[in-house]
Amino acid sequence: MSQLYVITRPDLVPGFQLAGVDAHAAEDAERAQELISGWLDSGEGGLIAIDDGLLEHMEANFLKRLATSGNLFYLPIPGGRPLGPEASQRNRIAALIRNAIGFHITFKSGEEGVEA
Repeated sequence: MSQLYVITRPDLVPGFQLAGVDAHAAEDAERAQELISGWLDSGEGGLIAIDDGLLEHMEANFLKRLATSGNLFYLPIPGGRPLGPEASQRNRIAALIRNAIGFHITFKSGEEGVEA
């Protein structure tokens, strides 16, 4: 039977659960990989909607295993705020715009311009 799973940050889980979704909390990419590994090992089928910040930090070999599983598919979803010290809200917005429209955008303000 196919399932819809959501893996996101702990503070977002209750909202998904109120909507009736099977949501799971993951503080970091390692915990998300543990959850997914359990589903892969048990032969579960379905779609995993996963916080894009967690997905960014997953190991390449693990993502390859997931992509070739044939039972579980994944879809990145925006997680709200960047993960890790190197991430910034401006860079995240710029990347989303670049992916959506295919153009580089430069934001300028009191800070250095951020090229997307």
